[in-house]
Amino acid sequence: MNDLPINISWEEDDIEKPPVGTYWTPPLPVGIHELLPALRAAMLLAVEARFEKMDQFEIYLAHAFDMETCAPAGTFVVSTDKTAGRALGIYNDVGVKEAMWFACEGDTDDAFKSLYNRVKESGYLP
Repeated sequence: MNDLPINISWEEDDIEKPPVGTYWTPPLPVGIHELLPALRAAMLLAVEARFEKMDQFEIYLAHAFDMETCAPAGTFVVSTDKTAGRALGIYNDVGVKEAMWFACEGDTDDAFKSLYNRVKESGYLP
């Protein structure tokens, strides 16, 4: 993943324009116990509701920031199950939002983009 705003590509003549959009840090692989308790609980509840186990998922975490103000925009957690082609995503700003399941072909960057789009569609981000 590059360090550009989500869904915006930069051209050479864009250097002088002020950045707008959302920036996220590169996704880091994390263990379930490294997550905040509220995120960990939401993740475990969503997975166990489907009678599955966490060990089949790879968990990644990234922080998002507004490019214009540099203000934090929240934390994104994505758990991918590459063999089943799906992912579980959770967004946290001031409080943990509902867990969202979606298709994932295994690419972590695409999983984060899918979660970002769902969060935006839900009205949590402008």
